[in-house]
Amino acid sequence: MRIRGDALELAFRIVLSCPCPVTSEQEARVFAYLRGLASDEVADYAPVLAIFDSADTPFHGLAEFTGWMGDPSPDATIEREHVLRCNGSGYHWQLAAESLPSHSRHVSSISRWLLSHTVVPVTLAEAADGSARADHRYGSGSTAFDNVFLPPEFDPGASQDWAIHLGVVVSSLSASEAALVSQLNEANPQLVLHRDRVARVDYADFELLGDYREFCGRRHAPFWGEDAG
Repeated sequence: MRIRGDALELAFRIVLSCPCPVTSEQEARVFAYLRGLASDEVADYAPVLAIFDSADTPFHGLAEFTGWMGDPSPDATIEREHVLRCNGSGYHWQLAAESLPSHSRHVSSISRWLLSHTVVPVTLAEAADGSARADHRYGSGSTAFDNVFLPPEFDPGASQDWAIHLGVVVSSLSASEAALVSQLNEANPQLVLHRDRVARVDYADFELLGDYREFCGRRHAPFWGEDAG
């Protein structure tokens, strides 16, 4: 299987937003591979998977999802669409739901937890205190995501639509991508059920984890932030 550079970047940013079962050394090796690719370049995906001792990682799940979704041949290419479909659909929602027992110590609201784990389209705004805010609007209502982590390399004025995952802005979205993610969200009846119960999520005090924005900033810093070198 192969992957396009911009798809690997999106997948990597989603992993950084989540306390997934990957080590900092493994993250560094994935980033080193990513840094050597142009955004439109197609490269072998095997070197990414070979970094991990276990096959139970989001990178392996993306490969399995892409093979299930379309052509499972060795020449199949993972595109941004596959990453968005994998993480914005009921497929990822179900994985997050299955993880609830192991996260029960810091889940105070199942609805907030599951909605946060799903990629949704948002618009960005600046709160009165200067922090970043994201608004997810849908047909019957909206959810405000407060104190989100907006990577400093992103210009919030560069796009109308953005993708958010666990309080982190992970990518700008084209109009067609935003429509796709909205359709994926709407096709998930569990998301629709829980979403109406979530008016606001504050990542400065997320669930029982404390300042999640600060945590995500630390995850990001070695790659694109102040610690990058």
